[in-house]
Order: sequence, then structure tokens, then C-alpha cells
Amino acid sequence: MRREPRYLHPRLSHVLSGLAGSPMQQALADRVAEVGASAGPSPTGEALRGALAAHLWLLEHAGSSEGLPLTVAGWMRPATLTEFMTVLPTAADWIHSATREIDVHIVTDFRATLQNYRLLRKFKNSLRLTEAGKAALADPSDLWAFLVKRLVPTDDDFTGSVGAVILVHMVTTGDRVDMETVARTMAAAGWKDCDGTAATARDLWPIYNELWSKVGNVGPRGRESHGTRRISDAARALVRDALFLVEAPSL
Repeated sequence: MRREPRYLHPRLSHVLSGLAGSPMQQALADRVAEVGASAGPSPTGEALRGALAAHLWLLEHAGSSEGLPLTVAGWMRPATLTEFMTVLPTAADWIHSATREIDVHIVTDFRATLQNYRLLRKFKNSLRLTEAGKAALADPSDLWAFLVKRLVPTDDDFTGSVGAVILVHMVTTGDRVDMETVARTMAAAGWKDCDGTAATARDLWPIYNELWSKVGNVGPRGRESHGTRRISDAARALVRDALFLVEAPSL
């Protein structure tokens, strides 16, 4: 079977080009190659529905005639929160209070992602589907393609480039990403503030955390991970699809 050609995401190409002449270029290139080689095929059928179970749960409940009810303050109701946490992968090892959504940031962060993607919207103390949400719910393969297209951050060049590098490390690191290495990579690629100061690992953590909410919630809700950030096989395929494009990039 002939494999379809893929094109490296322009954000990642930009970082690799910026590393020319640096020993870190080969290190990143090796990781990029590993992403392309190690990720399995994109899930289909029931495997796809299982990989996107948390997304589909929210979309299905928001798609009911009454939508997904929220409190007057705009949070999930306690019973809804408890039920949703049984399907949210990152909730597998949550050990803190889980009676109010305001106390469970992993739920709030994930819900915010779907709202920021405009798959969900608030309406009269409930979450409702947008037109994009209806299309995503009707066909999980469309939802997968939707998530792939939006996985690499588009806020600005720096955030997108850092995000692409972090995604590479997520696939090629067994546990938590070494953010010190990511920060050194970006500095070596020439990313600095106007005063010549390079971003630190601490500066980049918010980008990592946002990506973890997106990638860590792709895949079945498995047993406790004991605080690790090990991604599922389905998430590896999602990252591969996001970084190795089927169509030539326009940027």
C-alpha cells in the first residue's frame, strides 16, 4: 500500500530552520522523525468514538432538547460533574474535591477548550451545540479532523512554535515534558524578547498546560496515572496528524 505524502507543519519547520548550526537541531529533528514513525494509524469506528469519548459526552448532552444544564453561576451541576468525570481521561487520578466545577480545573479547562473552539455555547444557563458542534457530533471523523486542524496554537508565532515543539516532546517523552529543554530549544532558534531575554521554562508552562488539556483528554479513561502526563496511543496519532499535514501548508 502506498503511503500518502505528508508535510511538516510550518511552525515546526520554522523552529528547525532557526536551529541551523545548533547541535539542538539534530536533537529536535530526531524527535520529529520519531513522532512520524512511532504513531499508529488514526483511530476509526468504535476506537475513534472511544478516543473522543469526553468530547462526544459534552456534545451529546449539549445536543439534547434542554441542552446541558448549568447553575445560575454558569457551572456544571454537581450530578453532571460527577458523571462527566467518569469519562474525562485527565480525571482518572483527581484526588481533590469534586463537588463543584469551580474546584475542578481539569473539567473547566476542557469545557473552555470546546467553547473556545465554538463547538459549544452558553444559552440561558445551559450549554448548547453550535452549528460546528452539530457537525462534529454527527460524524466523529469530522470532529477528529476539526481537532487536528486546531491542535497547534494559533495565538501568535511564538505560542504556535512553542506549542509545536511541546507536542513533539509529548510524543517522544515517557512522562512529563522537560520544559527546560523546550526553553533552550526556543532560545537556540532565536526566539527572544525585544530586550534580548529568552523565555524560561516557567514562562512556557501555561502553553504546556493548555495543550495537556487537549491531548491528555484524547483516548480512553484508563487507570490512574499517578500524576504523570503520559499520552494515549490515540493522542499520539492526533499529534502526528497535526504536525504531519496531508495537504501542503499555505503558510
